[in-house]
Order: sequence, then C-alpha cells, then structure tokens
Amino acid sequence: MPSRSEIAARKALMAADSHYHAWRPDDQERFRATMDAAARSRANAVLLHEVLGITCNADDAASIMDNLSLAQLSQLNEAKLLTAGIGEDFVFLNESMEANTSLLDFTTLHDYDYADHLYQEQANRKEFADYAGREYFALRFSHWVRLLVNGRLHYGSLYSLAGYLADVVEETGLERIDTLIPHQYVEGKNHGRAETGGYLWDMQVDAAGQEAQLDELTRRWYGYVQQRWLELSQSFVAVPPAVFMVDHVQDGDPHRDFIFNNATALKAVRWKHLLADCAPLRANPVDLLRLEQQEVDRAVRWLDLAHEDIRQNFDPRVVRLEKRRKIVIAPGAFDGLPDSDEPV
Repeated sequence: MPSRSEIAARKALMAADSHYHAWRPDDQERFRATMDAAARSRANAVLLHEVLGITCNADDAASIMDNLSLAQLSQLNEAKLLTAGIGEDFVFLNESMEANTSLLDFTTLHDYDYADHLYQEQANRKEFADYAGREYFALRFSHWVRLLVNGRLHYGSLYSLAGYLADVVEETGLERIDTLIPHQYVEGKNHGRAETGGYLWDMQVDAAGQEAQLDELTRRWYGYVQQRWLELSQSFVAVPPAVFMVDHVQDGDPHRDFIFNNATALKAVRWKHLLADCAPLRANPVDLLRLEQQEVDRAVRWLDLAHEDIRQNFDPRVVRLEKRRKIVIAPGAFDGLPDSDEPV
C-alpha cells in the first residue's frame, strides 16, 4: 500500500503537469530535477494540503513554505523529496546550481565536485588578483543531500575523509583551547548600538587578561587544521577507494554521513545509483574510529606544545596589525531561530 508521502507526491506531480504519469521514467525524472517555479508552486500547494492540511493556491504556496515550522517541514520533506529527487534513491542535492543545470548533468559525484572546484577557482581568481590557485582534492567542501534509504527519508552529508577528520579535530581543539585558556564572550560597549541598516554586533572575548595569548593560540590552531587537512588529503590520494557510512539521528531525523577517502571513490559513485555504488566500497567503521582517535591525540599534543611555547615565549605587548571589522546586523536577522535552550 502506498504511504501517505507517496500518495501526496503522486497528486502533487499530477498538479505540476497533468501528463506526468503518462511519461517514460527518464522523462519523469528530468521533470522532477528541472521543474520550473510555476510547476513547483502547483506541486507544493498540493503537498501542503495533503500532508499538513493547509489549503492554499499556487501563488501563496512559496510564502507559506517559507514560514513553516521545523516540525512541519520535517513532516513535509519526504513527500517533497519524491517530487524532486533523482535516481534509485531519489537523491536531492541541497546546493544552488547555475541556470539550466541540474544534478542530471553530472553522472558521478566526482563530475559535480570537480566542476564545483573549477567554479570556486574561477571566482577566487576574479576576486583576488594574486590568487595562485589550489590543487584539487575530493570534497574540499562538504555537501548536504536528502535521499531514501530503505524507503525512508534520510538527511545526508557528503564528506571527504580528510575534511571529516579535520572537522573532528577542529571541534576537539576548540574544546582543548577553552581548557588551556578559559574564556567567554561578553557584550562590548557598542553592542546593540543603532547603525544605518541595523545594529552593531560587538561581542568581545574575556579570557581573564590572557586575550592576546588566546588570540595567538587560536590563530596557530586554525593554521594547524588547514595544514593537517592538506596533509591528510595528499596521503589519501593513492589508496584504494573507500567510503565510510555512519548512521545517526540528528534533530530527531535519521541522518547518514558518506565519507569518501579520495577522488577515485567519487568517480565510482553515480548520483542515480548512490547507495548501490557505495555498497561495494563500504569500509569498516572501526578503521574510521581509529583514524579519528589518532588525529585527536596528535592535535591535543600539538596544542599543548603550542600553548607551552606561547606561555614561555609570547610577548602580548607585540600587537599584530589587523584591519578592524564592523558587523552590522539587519533587524529581524535572527527571527525564527530557536533560543539557545530550545531544541533545534
């Protein structure tokens, strides 16, 4: 028996185009991936009614979607995926694309990732006259996806192994820094002051007199993380392709991390067959835990040595020249975000 999401999606796709269910599967898939704004609005109006009981016309659907609660979006997202995803797993990539481009224009994960690398390089060359270029490594930036796993909506993250380990290391390091130099953020004297277009954001660090030492340790730390990401990326280039898949629950929803060790692994996985292509590449999660622990131990040792060097040799009277930045927050910028003590 079809699920509620499947019934809602079927009706929504018929509203988007009355001929949808008469098309060949490839044409249906192309339509889902490239649906224009008018068709998408018609589909969303039906989804809102079928899943949430909200009656509206196509013209109002977009604004209603923008104001749904997280709980409502969670209810809706599986049906939405069935109207937008591609391939066996109804994969949907949560990334903006150029006009007239869809995920169907990229056969493998590597095809998309390398095109994204070239785009970033072009943008950097336009913005920075002295930009020297950056070597390509798999998934320098992680991506978010949605897909069906065993018929159920899952949220997913696509990582490189180097990037995943760097994220683990960075989080561990920031916790260690807070242990070595305890600190907190407090409102500066100008915080909240009215400015053209909004108000000033002026939060300042209080480290009980060790603000300069904290700044120096943090600066060195981010340099370490970037260098370690590069070293790890280089070390994984020539190893056999593999992917770690880690399932967990995030904000109450099932989530799967896909962690690819190199570009060869990305080349072996097609968007339209993501789960099937990942299956023969699946690596033992015990090996991932071992790598995480190695990197965490290495990073903590590095931080302890860096902190001791700063404690012994750093002169806080030598001020590093930095350009001051003024951050102006537009009114309402944080509206709709949960309070810190509320679940997200």
